[in-house]
Amino acid sequence: MKARKRIENTEVLEFLKPDLLAEIKPYFGLGGFNFNQNIKDFEQNWTYSYFEKEIPNGLNFKLDENYFYLSVNTRNNEIHFDIDLFTGKLSSIICGKGYKGKLDIGVGIGSSVKEALKKDKSLGYNLDTDWIDRTPFDGLIIHVPQKLQAECWDCASRGIELPDFEIEHIELIDLDFAKKFYEGELYFE
Repeated sequence: MKARKRIENTEVLEFLKPDLLAEIKPYFGLGGFNFNQNIKDFEQNWTYSYFEKEIPNGLNFKLDENYFYLSVNTRNNEIHFDIDLFTGKLSSIICGKGYKGKLDIGVGIGSSVKEALKKDKSLGYNLDTDWIDRTPFDGLIIHVPQKLQAECWDCASRGIELPDFEIEHIELIDLDFAKKFYEGELYFE
């Protein structure tokens, strides 16, 4: 196995910079990261992170040995994404508390789910996955807090209004990944 040499001149390194104000764009990405990037785009940052305690851009890298992913997150978990080690592609990008970017409908972290459902009629609770997504599926997932999943499932199955809650996590999933792992659970165009 070839070992990577440590890059001594860190001044020439280009550190990927998270953008906590960037728009959340299904099919594309968020926070300055997108589904066109692959593991090579993170190579210098990942290598540097092994030798230094503090990486200037605040990204943390961790190998998930159970599922063979490289998990990357910002220091305060405003952004988290996974890179599949077999394909080298980003499979999902999640934003949470502290992320200020919004969807094109003006909804983001901290917004009311009722506001999101009112502004975008293609959003709805998915009984198969226990999250809110668009039909047809475009990669956007609004996570329902675990304590409300049973209540949301009950409301959706009876065709009544969902309980309101503050959006804490928005996830974008790569459509190729979604088609492979959620076939039969999501409707794609």
